[in-house]
Amino acid sequence: MKILKSASIVSACALGLAAPALAQQSAAPVEAPVRGYLVGGMGAATGAQAAPTFSAEIGDHVTRDVQVYATLSYYDNLMSEAAGLHLAQVSNDLTALTGTSWNFQGRDRAYALTVGAKYLFGYSPVVRPYVGGGLGIINLERIIREQSRGNLTSAFLSEFGAGAGDGVVDVTQEDTTKPLGELTAGVGVVVGPAYVDFGYRFRKGFHTMNESFDFSQLGASVGFKF
Repeated sequence: MKILKSASIVSACALGLAAPALAQQSAAPVEAPVRGYLVGGMGAATGAQAAPTFSAEIGDHVTRDVQVYATLSYYDNLMSEAAGLHLAQVSNDLTALTGTSWNFQGRDRAYALTVGAKYLFGYSPVVRPYVGGGLGIINLERIIREQSRGNLTSAFLSEFGAGAGDGVVDVTQEDTTKPLGELTAGVGVVVGPAYVDFGYRFRKGFHTMNESFDFSQLGASVGFKF
């Protein structure tokens, strides 16, 4: 009986000591698993133009709260407002001068590559908001077409290029490459083996001459984690 009584006292003491430890363990935050991801997505770039954009991104955790990433993006049209107004002005001037209709339309097709880092908030292994930033390059190709005469990019730039200098695209060339910086914010969501990202990016091109070159991008991407 004494043995049973002693065992009961020891068991009660052990449970009393273990209870706080268990409570602390259950209260500890759940760490998000370290994983990489590969996603592809689409969205819209807003600025002087509102145009579709497509992207692919690969990323990986370097710590529980920090991801590094590389993003390749395609933009259907980033032509500045100044360049668009100049095309309209030349169209009007040539129509008045020649007595025949001229209607120039243009777009700046672009590709961008950026690398950067994101800081993730919270402890959920499923949903984690983030903010981040990166640097890269953007290549813009200016394409100018006349409604009934087709692609006249080279002829237009050689004839009217000096007046079309919005500072974004080199008027002596059909395409140009600029350094690019970006800020980003969004949320990453894990759905089973899939990884989904909803994000916003503010991007700014540098080394432009006459006009600020910046634009915003909203998009959604989906892919897989690994």
